[in-house]
Amino acid sequence: MEQIHVRTVHSHKELEEIYEIWDTVFPRGKSFFQDRLEFDSTYSTDTTWVAVVDGVIAAAIQLFTFRIRFGSLELKLGGIGSVATLPAYRKRGLAQCILRRISEYMKQNGYDLSLLNTNILSFYEQVGWFPYSKKVWRAKAENIMQLDHLTLYAIRRYEDTDLESIMALYEEANRELYGSVIRPKSYWLGQQQWKTVQPHQFLVAETEGTVVAFLRYKKSNGNQMQLADCCCLPGHEEAARSLLCRAVSEHPEDSSISAYLPDRHALEACFRQHGNLQIETNSMWKIVDFGCLLSKLAPEFSRRMLQGQAKDNLVLPAALLVGLGDQELMIRMREEEVEVVRALASTAYNISLQLDEAQWIMLLLNGYSTLEDQSTEGMPYLSVLFPEISSVFWNADNF
Repeated sequence: MEQIHVRTVHSHKELEEIYEIWDTVFPRGKSFFQDRLEFDSTYSTDTTWVAVVDGVIAAAIQLFTFRIRFGSLELKLGGIGSVATLPAYRKRGLAQCILRRISEYMKQNGYDLSLLNTNILSFYEQVGWFPYSKKVWRAKAENIMQLDHLTLYAIRRYEDTDLESIMALYEEANRELYGSVIRPKSYWLGQQQWKTVQPHQFLVAETEGTVVAFLRYKKSNGNQMQLADCCCLPGHEEAARSLLCRAVSEHPEDSSISAYLPDRHALEACFRQHGNLQIETNSMWKIVDFGCLLSKLAPEFSRRMLQGQAKDNLVLPAALLVGLGDQELMIRMREEEVEVVRALASTAYNISLQLDEAQWIMLLLNGYSTLEDQSTEGMPYLSVLFPEISSVFWNADNF
């Protein structure tokens, strides 16, 4: 009977073997995976996981660690990528074995959420990830080309001396966006090295010597352009449109452009007028530890209570018993504070809310308004705890 062991990588020699596996399975080539890990200042061998079958490394998965914004808080996100099994070892459940072990690792090491991108949803649903419906804009390049190209902004390629300005601009534009990655300088430098975006695909807009907007894009599926990220300072929304026009005009061979944007982004009106909106479910999310996550969110809930416009309709104080699977917590709501505690059998409560993981994910990333069933008596309370928000995980951060 064969022996299967799931563990982290032990040495650089083993990592080289894993690069060969990824080179065999994926068309991107070995150097893509080498650059992604070797130029990531936060990389640790604890995040490269393998399944060893009778002494042979037969499957490998990479866990990428991010810090993302969640209102007044930062959450720890685990990105699942480079999922690969050698052809001779497939149909044995090796990848799912690794994913279950990674889930345990994330729970033990303070991760809050996990994200992956895939077209095989059922495979990952079996191990706890759930599809997330995100809005993606698409437009024909010829329609974008018809926009007025006149601009008051100077559009040019990014230069290394722009980095500090770009970092500050990104922070300003993403401060209120949920789910956006917190990017320290080392991360920006790493992205340049592992070339998440090619140098010529990074455009900036400036006026009077000040960088006020930037746009990055990728090429995908032959003649399609994909927006990587685009940020602008308040009052300079026109600069984002000028950047989009320039990017499309430089690639007349492309037939279309797609963009995953947060709500009310500077380019939304442009795509709304000249494109169409599609719902995609190739992103999948997982709540790593429901109890720990909700407990961590208590300060953010309190902030939302103070800002809540609809809380006058609530009967306070209130105690909500909320659950996911076999985990139950108590959310105690007062006029100016929210407390999250473990639920005990003897704990009294006013309202019980039992939602599945897919519903909790929609609450976290979009707010209560995205729930299909809003008939529950707890909905007025959810509307304050989970108001409508704007969230994005920029394409530039995909792994």
